[in-house]
Amino acid sequence: MLSVRHTAFALLMALVFVPGVPAHAHTAIVKVDGRWQLQVDGKPYVVRGVTFSGSSSSAAYEQDCARLSSLGVNTLRTWGTGTETRALLDAAHKHGLKVLVGLWLRQGRPGAESDDSFDYIRDTRGMKKQLADTLAQVRYFKDHPAVLAWGIGNEVLLNSPNDAAKEAYARFLEQVVKEVKKLDASHPVLSVDAWTFGVPWWEKYTPSLDAYGINVYGGGIHVLPGELAKAGVVKPWLITEFGPQGEWDAPKDTNGVPREPADTEKYATIVDGWRNALTPHLQEGRCLGLFVFNYSASFDHTGLWLGMLSGSSTRPAWHAVREAYTGQKPATPLPTVAHLTVGSVKQEASGTWAEVQVEAKDAAGTPLEVSFAYNFRGAPTRHERDEVVRLQARPSPTSGSWLVRMPSVKGSIKLYALAKDSAGNLVAATTSVALPLTR
Repeated sequence: MLSVRHTAFALLMALVFVPGVPAHAHTAIVKVDGRWQLQVDGKPYVVRGVTFSGSSSSAAYEQDCARLSSLGVNTLRTWGTGTETRALLDAAHKHGLKVLVGLWLRQGRPGAESDDSFDYIRDTRGMKKQLADTLAQVRYFKDHPAVLAWGIGNEVLLNSPNDAAKEAYARFLEQVVKEVKKLDASHPVLSVDAWTFGVPWWEKYTPSLDAYGINVYGGGIHVLPGELAKAGVVKPWLITEFGPQGEWDAPKDTNGVPREPADTEKYATIVDGWRNALTPHLQEGRCLGLFVFNYSASFDHTGLWLGMLSGSSTRPAWHAVREAYTGQKPATPLPTVAHLTVGSVKQEASGTWAEVQVEAKDAAGTPLEVSFAYNFRGAPTRHERDEVVRLQARPSPTSGSWLVRMPSVKGSIKLYALAKDSAGNLVAATTSVALPLTR
């Protein structure tokens, strides 16, 4: 659902021949004994994937792909293409990974994705340009051996303002899908939306799709297959984004801040989603695979909630992906933050300081390196709402407590206690604080 990452990119070199790229692989979705099966060069292929934003720049893609391969990941998903896409495809191929290449289509109203407002009912010139840009991307990348399939659009139907706009988009999407297939018969084409919101529109107006991409989070992954069956879906589907319960579904606490699941809950959700929710549907040929959201090292609200990395540190989701895809648990239990409480308040010339009690230890009982940060979802701009800001802190005379300087904002903030062990694992706990503090 959430996305990070993407601006549509019209390739200026769409017709340029790039030497030295090996022959492309042929991907197909076929029926075998009445069951859908994804095949690469005639061999069965089950997607064990992650969505991909990268740990830093494209210079790190080879290292990223090597690390992901070691976790049992075999496929990456992107939302759009850009100047870095060729480097990602090359790195993926070198390390035996495939890529579901995203082809971005603009959204119809400001929302979680891009604050765009494209009119699919009236903007014929804009649709013509989007189609041309999409086909240019397909021409440029279709012969790369790392390409698994095309994913056209992401949550456009979710972010369309009304039924007329949804129908107009779905009809345009059908045109795009048909033209992509004319250019490239070697890779399936799917589109992506949230939950089942896209299904009725795809079923009625976009019949040329080979499969459906569904973004679902939390326990909904157990319910989704039944909902697709109720909707009469007979085409195969993939889970194109998955992770723990997202902010949009999370209950709010007494300060009005959505409750973020504990790291242990997040870990369990990822493993359970693959092992228990999807395995029967993979075996029965309805589901073709899964992408866990998200391989990113960003230190922001989405990154800390759903990311596999934070800077150079690994988050619990990193280890959960490995256990889901390989069965391998962490060599030693991950550290935990078992307790986080905001206590007494002290006013100083430098600002307001709150005493924060934190219990953070590794499996051996060794105290961890603790730091603090905050996020203010009531900020006026998208950048500020997503930003996680480090807080000044110093040890309190009370054991297991810190004095943390509160930010000068008015409203409820999310307070993070971050704890890092010697192996580079970063765990977190969150609570909320209503500012300004008066007690």
